[in-house]
Amino acid sequence: MKRLFDLANLILLFLLGALVYRSYPGLPERVPMHFDLAGRPDRWGGRGGLVGLLAVPFVITVVLYALGHYLPRLGANARSMNIPHREEFLKLPAEKQEIFWVVFRDFFAGLTASTNLLFYLIIRGTVRIAAGGASILPFKLMLPALGLMGLVMITYLRRLITLPGKLVRGEE
Repeated sequence: MKRLFDLANLILLFLLGALVYRSYPGLPERVPMHFDLAGRPDRWGGRGGLVGLLAVPFVITVVLYALGHYLPRLGANARSMNIPHREEFLKLPAEKQEIFWVVFRDFFAGLTASTNLLFYLIIRGTVRIAAGGASILPFKLMLPALGLMGLVMITYLRRLITLPGKLVRGEE
């Protein structure tokens, strides 16, 4: 799954950059920067704020991938991670523990993909509102991204909670 999530993240970040790059010259000086729960802009800023908003998914991607990469190294220290069946898990051979860390990295990549999809839809809606093509942020279009985020979290967190015990018992 990680390769699929990695590809989705690359595509979404490219699309985000292309969207802002293509739209920026035609945008008015005043661009919506925040929205109320109904999707109406309630704070405005300059066009440069859109570039700042574009930076957020890039930073989130770097941070979540770094966490997925470095947290397993910290996991070797029993006091630094809260893993179910931690003491028994840490006694397992490295190749057994790696099964858990692969799922862990998949989780972070999937969470990043759903977050990037959400940001793509928000920035796309922001550009449409700024250009006069819409008056509110279309919340209905964001439901798939929020649904994907919930699905990734439920699926992977459930698996990450149960997997150490299964590995200790030799079930996986």
